[in-house]
Amino acid sequence: MEKRQLEVANKGEFLKLLDAISKINDSGVIIDLKKDKITSLVSSIDSTLILHSEYKTNLDFEDTLNVPDVKKLRSVLDTIEDENVGLEINSNNLQYNGNGVKFKYHLFEEGLITRPNINLDKINKFTYDVEFTLNKLTLQRLFKGSTFASETNKIYFYTENGSLMAELTDRARHNTDNFTLNLGEVSFDLKPVPVNLDNIRLLSIINNEFNVKINTEYGVIVFDIEDKDIKLKYIISALTQ
Repeated sequence: MEKRQLEVANKGEFLKLLDAISKINDSGVIIDLKKDKITSLVSSIDSTLILHSEYKTNLDFEDTLNVPDVKKLRSVLDTIEDENVGLEINSNNLQYNGNGVKFKYHLFEEGLITRPNINLDKINKFTYDVEFTLNKLTLQRLFKGSTFASETNKIYFYTENGSLMAELTDRARHNTDNFTLNLGEVSFDLKPVPVNLDNIRLLSIINNEFNVKINTEYGVIVFDIEDKDIKLKYIISALTQ
């Protein structure tokens, strides 16, 4: 059988991809190798957070890797000093030998890992009511505010007097401390959409800015972010009030 080699031209970017995946699901992940990109679809345990990731590549074959432990794979790849990494794909493992480092990482057999039950094409065809950007600095300020509004794990996005607001509170409970951040002027109206703050914390900020889209009919919030060779699409289910 002809040897198949997974060539990673930028190890640093590939590690970012694996890190983003491992935050959502650090075990039992299916990674698809296509001729122009590497893709994966993973979900949180409660399925309220889905991540579809893409990494640009140039392969002359297609394959599927059933990765049992993403963090473990990321850790061993990080021991390689070269930025250009070639991984030999065998029947049940990934193998590397170069520049003083040698390892063999075993894969699961096909069928042991199941893909998340989500129709990505359907979500991509949704009509989104509103769209806005959310940058790294804003997220950091919200996370700092969460130390004050520590009695809640909900963040509400809504508009008020022509501005988009993000409020940390729990409208289903009385006497809950709240923290609100004005995200700037907008030209749309949005009734409060509550989201689990822990899901927001799991977003990998690989670049400065997320593009956020909300479908209020189905309660779906999409966070898109790109950086060089990576595309990450986070799909979050809204909470009840």
